[in-house]
Amino acid sequence: MAGGTSIWFSKDAQTDPKEIFNLRLLYLLISVAWGGCFYGFDTGNIGGILTLKSFENAFGMASMSEVEIDNRKGTIAAMLAAGGSAGSILAAPTSDFVGRKWSVFLWGAVFLTGAAMQMVANYDVLIAGRFIGGMGVGASSMLTPQFLAENSPKSIRGSMTATYNLMILMALMLAFWVNYGVSLWSYQGVETDDTQWRTAMGIQLIPGGLMCLMIPFVPETPRFLINHGKSEKGRKHLSMLRKLPTDHPYVQLEYQEITAQVRYEQECYQGHSYWVVMKDIFTIKSNFQRFFLAVMLFLFHKFTGTDSLNYYAPEIFQLIGVKEGSSSLLTTGVYGVVKFVVTIFYVAYLVDRVGRRLPLLVGATMQATAMLYLALYLRFAGSNTHTVGGTPAGGIVGIVWIYIYALGWSFGHSVACYVVAAEIFPTRIRSVCMSVCFFINWIVDYGITRATPNMITEMGWGVFLLYAMLTYAGVIFIFFCLPEMKGRSIESMDDLFQRPLWTMWRHAYPTEEERVRQGVMDITRKAENEDHATEKKDEGRSEHTEYVRSRG
Repeated sequence: MAGGTSIWFSKDAQTDPKEIFNLRLLYLLISVAWGGCFYGFDTGNIGGILTLKSFENAFGMASMSEVEIDNRKGTIAAMLAAGGSAGSILAAPTSDFVGRKWSVFLWGAVFLTGAAMQMVANYDVLIAGRFIGGMGVGASSMLTPQFLAENSPKSIRGSMTATYNLMILMALMLAFWVNYGVSLWSYQGVETDDTQWRTAMGIQLIPGGLMCLMIPFVPETPRFLINHGKSEKGRKHLSMLRKLPTDHPYVQLEYQEITAQVRYEQECYQGHSYWVVMKDIFTIKSNFQRFFLAVMLFLFHKFTGTDSLNYYAPEIFQLIGVKEGSSSLLTTGVYGVVKFVVTIFYVAYLVDRVGRRLPLLVGATMQATAMLYLALYLRFAGSNTHTVGGTPAGGIVGIVWIYIYALGWSFGHSVACYVVAAEIFPTRIRSVCMSVCFFINWIVDYGITRATPNMITEMGWGVFLLYAMLTYAGVIFIFFCLPEMKGRSIESMDDLFQRPLWTMWRHAYPTEEERVRQGVMDITRKAENEDHATEKKDEGRSEHTEYVRSRG
């Protein structure tokens, strides 16, 4: 990471002190972002593993009816999301009382425990392991963006927070290709050998182990420390992260913003109990508007149908004419590559240069249109329309539209809700708000994942039409209600959300004064002017002394 005039850095970042883009910040980013791999590997693994004959034989699915198989597959895939909903709620108290750093470590260890249990060829143990592993995934999905947002310089906060999503998609892509690789195994007895599915399942242990090894060497977030009465330690950690002295103007401005926010909250609101925090969320207009916006973004994020594609991509490709087996897994692997490559571009360039709002509007429109094509194609051409020469022309166009969907997803709903939720809330209520948002995210994920096999069987093309209409509705909501967060400090969000939510489109892009919390810039300028006046006064005294000496 470096400053200077790199084209990958926003205009704001190019004017920041180059010292703040340092190896310590890079180490923190890598250590925490491993949490994204938990979700990516598990999501990408299970869809392909469920199609392997060795897995079906290991868990007694080979002799079941189609309805029983649909139910069991849905339960296995969805149990991760059920655990995720529990983990996302439990992450809030650990984050607030144990601290951000050790909460990340704790839930990483929980994930490792669940991942290890999934290697056992027993249905009950597998279900329990997926629930426990899901708790680690759900907690990490809330804690990782929060940790990254609280430690990031505001000029690259979007890129750093979005790295969590980049790691999800990197792991998702790798999982797709691991599944494709093991599907090509053809030695005698492969269909009864547990090694095949365990190889694909076991890869998720790697990022969990790396995160738990690296996190102990990462500092606690300055915002957490200052909010819990450890101001000097918070200032020290801020100075250490920015690699600047504590009296440097950049550190002073950021520290003043954090302390001003904490002081304001302490003066206005008493107590840190969750009852008091919930009252603050639902009775204070600016807090409730932020909470409502974040919840709606997560709902529309799920209503795009991404979970159906991620968990059941091989089956969906078969619907539009791709042959069953390694061909559908290969097509799924390419789908993962498209998502990963486009997300790299989003994280490295778009999110902190173009922003969150415009890419989300464009990307969501692309997703909705792709789903609409799939619905119309399946409605008029039917499903599983194989031809002698392979996939029919309409099916090939469908594959292209799914890849366009992946492109739109990667710089739209894939990242935006995580980044926005991590940066719009004040420190006092951030953990609770993010936990509720991620609980909703995971409980809807559970419902969609559990129901998808049955929905495809019962509704067919109607599933994709439903996703298309919901995603178009989300585009309208986003246009009117989502302001641009790029360049704003976390603390300045208080001023922004005093306005009615439906008018945010009029104030979408911040002026220079709106980038910093009101009053803090004045305090900083006043301090700088006083320092300048003192320096002038000292210079005057020195000149007078020299004059007196020269006169004898």
